[in-house]
Amino acid sequence: MEAGFFENKDLQTDSLTGLYTRDVIVNYANHLIKKGEPFCLCLVDIDNFKNVNDNYGHTIGDHVISFMAAKLKEGFGDRGVVGRFGGDEFMVVIPEIKDYDAVWSLLREVHKTIDGIKPPDSENLFLTCTFGLSRFPLDAQDYDSLFELTDKALYRGKIKGRNCFIIYLESKHKNIQLHASDDTTISSMQMHNQIFRFLNSAPHLQDGIKDLLLFLGSNLMIDHIAIQTRKGLFFSQIHSLALSQDFKSISTPFFMDNVSPTMGIYSLNDVSHLENIKQNELLEECREQGIKSTIYASISFNNEIFGYIRADSTSVARIWQYKDMDLLITAANAIAMSLHYQNKTIEEL
Repeated sequence: MEAGFFENKDLQTDSLTGLYTRDVIVNYANHLIKKGEPFCLCLVDIDNFKNVNDNYGHTIGDHVISFMAAKLKEGFGDRGVVGRFGGDEFMVVIPEIKDYDAVWSLLREVHKTIDGIKPPDSENLFLTCTFGLSRFPLDAQDYDSLFELTDKALYRGKIKGRNCFIIYLESKHKNIQLHASDDTTISSMQMHNQIFRFLNSAPHLQDGIKDLLLFLGSNLMIDHIAIQTRKGLFFSQIHSLALSQDFKSISTPFFMDNVSPTMGIYSLNDVSHLENIKQNELLEECREQGIKSTIYASISFNNEIFGYIRADSTSVARIWQYKDMDLLITAANAIAMSLHYQNKTIEEL
């Protein structure tokens, strides 16, 4: 890294993160271009950050940005200069490195350090980032062109499913057209991908299930999520904002017995409707636990039922959306497959 650019200068830093501002990091890139010195330009975007602000508020959002800024600065160390480009996006200038394998190794190392990390004061959040990178002078000879290629690489990472890094290659990415993305579709793609990643990457299946339920509870804003079997309640994850913190197994098997055999799910938007179908005992159980709404997804494979993912809402009656059901069904099926092939039951984990 060239010290000369950063010495004897009153360089502005971002008040929230302490990183260099956008102007500083862009000027540094142009400085290297003017001198003809090779470098990499990298954009880093926090995945699904809008969900953080929408579900947790801007105070937590600012905390996440600050936390990720520190992690990126720590990850790149003295190998790259990290700046805040704007919002939840960062720009990194990595001087001297130009060999593809060296760039790949560096991004792989940094990406692994922030893959699924949890801020210390917001442990319900799983944070991931997408990286896009291009190289000067190999890919472009001026800043504007280089930035466009970096943005294409970042866009490709988002379309691919996020939580990855993409190094621009003309043969693969030249014809990418940048346009407004369907955030809902991309978010769904990433969520489905994450479901299998949790189960496949954990050292033990029980760890993967626990992290998966925590991830689903956080992203779907579920007050309580767990696995219910005929023998009890397992892996309970309770959101810190849930009005009730005392959950236990539902003794009346009504919900489990009414899971659709074709869809593998049963949802009840408002538990007060149990009174209309003469399920007063079950209604009382729900009220004791503060449950206003609930949904059950069957964990089954080859006609073998291992249990049910149970999700509860405590604040208000909740209208369960198809996208919620879709993710819970996928998670239940993934858990069932893992249990089947490991010849385990929930109770044995």
